[in-house]
Amino acid sequence: MNKPMKICVIENGRTPDDLIGEYGSYPEMIKRWIESALPEASFTFVSPVTGENLPMPYEYDGYILSGSKFSTYERAPWMLALIAFLQQLRTEKIPVFGICFGHQIMADAYGGLTEKNSRGWGVGAQLYEYDTDQLPAQSSSYIFHQDQVTKIPPEATVIGGSIHCPNGAFEYDFPACSVQYHPEFNAAYIAALAKKFRGNLLPDSVSACALSSIERLKVEPDVIAEWVAKFFRSRVKQVNRYASLGEPYAS
Repeated sequence: MNKPMKICVIENGRTPDDLIGEYGSYPEMIKRWIESALPEASFTFVSPVTGENLPMPYEYDGYILSGSKFSTYERAPWMLALIAFLQQLRTEKIPVFGICFGHQIMADAYGGLTEKNSRGWGVGAQLYEYDTDQLPAQSSSYIFHQDQVTKIPPEATVIGGSIHCPNGAFEYDFPACSVQYHPEFNAAYIAALAKKFRGNLLPDSVSACALSSIERLKVEPDVIAEWVAKFFRSRVKQVNRYASLGEPYAS
């Protein structure tokens, strides 16, 4: 039996008001996506984007960072606090997994760089290729982003990417991994975004291609959930949250 663990999901962005009732918040989507692959975990949500304070790193066994409509290079105060927090997680060897904005701000915190993508928006379903025995050689995922990591952090290894986003999945030399796509999104939510933002945020052609790709490509988020669950199981045991004086240590 796998030992219980406490996972904190950090909310970096909010679901649009007219969609949140049907689809839930981003932390709720993340929990729904991964909880069957990680049944031993309990989940707590913290929302720095809405002004909530980040926890002390050792309060949880691991962390998951959500996506966001914001760009990491805006460097809002809550983003700077999150960068400092991520650097603490690295020092204390507490596992963290990042999604989209989470992937980008982890890269920024760990010595990489995020910029606006010269290729423009990526929306819909997209084929990713992987260079790791932990994932299939190819698998499709849902995407919604115009920023991407252009400078790879020195302690990161690129394990996956797409034509649109070559630096799309990282593993680090410390307990961290991240992906540019959204394993927590489903087809209905991506389609709702493509329709909602068509003709304003997104060019008509981007929305049309997105809707077509959703119909054409089969997305299997459970494959990514199993990978992330194995990551937490293999790395959480290295941290003791109950060490003396509340200070963590690596075994």
